Amino acid sequence: MGVVEVQMQPQGKQIGDVVEGRYRIVAVLGSGGMSTVYLADDLRLTGKRWAVKESRQSNGTEYEFLAEAEMLVKLNHPNLPDIVDYFPADSNGCSYLVMDYIEGETLLQRFERSGKRLPVNHVIDYALQLCDVFAYLHSHQPEPIIYRDVKPANLMIDAQERIRLIDFGIARSYKAGQAADTVRIGTIGFAAPEQFEGRQTDARTDLFGLGALLYYLLSGGHYYYAVRRPLSDHSAAISASLSALVEKLLQAEPRARCQSAAEVRDELLRIQPLQTAAGNNGADMYGEIDEDGGRGRNRDGGRAEQSGTASRDSGGKGLSKSPPRVLVVAGLYVGAGATFTTLALARALHGLGVRHAVLEVQSRHPELYALLYGEKHAPPDYRCYNEAGVDLREQQTAWEDGNTLWLPAAPLSGAEWSNESISIDRIQPTLADGNRTELAFSRLQQLILKEIERPIILVDIGSNWEDETANELIKLASEFVYVMDPMLHKLESAAARRNMKRLKELQRLGKPVWGIANKAVNSSHTGQWLSVFPEPPVCMLPAIDFTRMAEASWLGILVQDRPGVRAQLERSSQDWLRSWLPHTGPKGLLHKLWRNG
Repeated sequence: MGVVEVQMQPQGKQIGDVVEGRYRIVAVLGSGGMSTVYLADDLRLTGKRWAVKESRQSNGTEYEFLAEAEMLVKLNHPNLPDIVDYFPADSNGCSYLVMDYIEGETLLQRFERSGKRLPVNHVIDYALQLCDVFAYLHSHQPEPIIYRDVKPANLMIDAQERIRLIDFGIARSYKAGQAADTVRIGTIGFAAPEQFEGRQTDARTDLFGLGALLYYLLSGGHYYYAVRRPLSDHSAAISASLSALVEKLLQAEPRARCQSAAEVRDELLRIQPLQTAAGNNGADMYGEIDEDGGRGRNRDGGRAEQSGTASRDSGGKGLSKSPPRVLVVAGLYVGAGATFTTLALARALHGLGVRHAVLEVQSRHPELYALLYGEKHAPPDYRCYNEAGVDLREQQTAWEDGNTLWLPAAPLSGAEWSNESISIDRIQPTLADGNRTELAFSRLQQLILKEIERPIILVDIGSNWEDETANELIKLASEFVYVMDPMLHKLESAAARRNMKRLKELQRLGKPVWGIANKAVNSSHTGQWLSVFPEPPVCMLPAIDFTRMAEASWLGILVQDRPGVRAQLERSSQDWLRSWLPHTGPKGLLHKLWRNG
């Protein structure tokens, strides 16, 4: 049985009409079947806009509208729209659902705008988000909710790269013991066989839809039911593991598929590093990648446990004998986001298949170990580089995550702290203090030049540029990266003014200096912020929604690794990274914005 086809009906509202005395229609966002979605101004809350879904009712469909409204009002999940109001059918037979207006584009629009080719890692991020929301829906009480209409046109991508399900028109509650659905409906190409064969749908129906979506996006727009070919036949960039997972999701019999969204999510997380390796044709830009992507984790997702030393490249063919490219990352002032930026660049380099290290400078209160949830993720018996007697060339347990080597610092002892953060501009160090500083930098220099042996090393020095060790690291660096956020009043601080002078001094001395705009927001005044930079910023990292940051903390992972967030950060930074890796890219929009103010 095919899809239920309906005759298009004219919309009930016109531009300027007001729904229920409160929501003034200002534009049509989309229309299809028996519904139209409008953009509406709130006449009570000045400046607030909503999406208003108009459903044209016919015999028997009023109950379906009320069921959809009642279902959505009860739900609360970041990947679902918030419903704030709904109104039963009026005299024209039109019902209205008022929900969040999501600024963005549908996945279908993104797919077509990208020439029907999306980066595989971005598609995996979208799939992980869908697994999260399906796990929520399928565990809903008192009855699980089955979405039943997974397709690109029903998925919005908001400004935070978050996937949002936007149409629950054919969603239903799962009835245990029921042999068949009341209505057989779905979209050909994405709907599971049971949706058209008189059988009851369940959680595995949505998993088939997820598989069909993955196949469509990763095959360049082909429908599995039409071509019946393995996904890996369409592109050499698709790993065998990802192809096998999609094929399993697309099995005709529900019992042959993955049985839960959590199972799919776990498998996707296992596949991610393998897919990175496949996307780079088995080798990164600087050396070979081992069979499991060099992730430093067991295939079952366990802790990292390397049998080799920290300094050894996979296959032994890296650039370990060449001087590393050292990027020192610093905040122009406290709170600019040097650490966030360092981690964002690290995950972007990982996505590009570039082996690198992230080094935290020692301090009294280091935070990298905690940010990485070291108690959970660090290898057994792991020791920080600045602990007594540690030599990475002899250390048997490295903390590697894909192409990233993490090097967090252990806290300094009280004696070591006595000279921490003392500025040579303010106080003349004693001979003993100078010896301690010299020893600290000597250790870092040996670590960077001899022990790490990665082609790229990111060093986070925070906002304290005046520390003597930080000063020496800046001199050692190949490039200096400074970070600024939109809060320009912070530039008025004495420390920020000193750091701005230091930037000019570094440029005068010929040191390559790059600026990164962090916590960027959508605004017509963005050019005013960018014009404050001494030179065009090389990239703009978006402000991350606090909900996403809180969720990452609860899950015990980096927010930079959250689905959606990672894709957003990669898109923001990878053009710049590629420009100085093997090939050079042209100046783009940021340069124009900066130049034009």
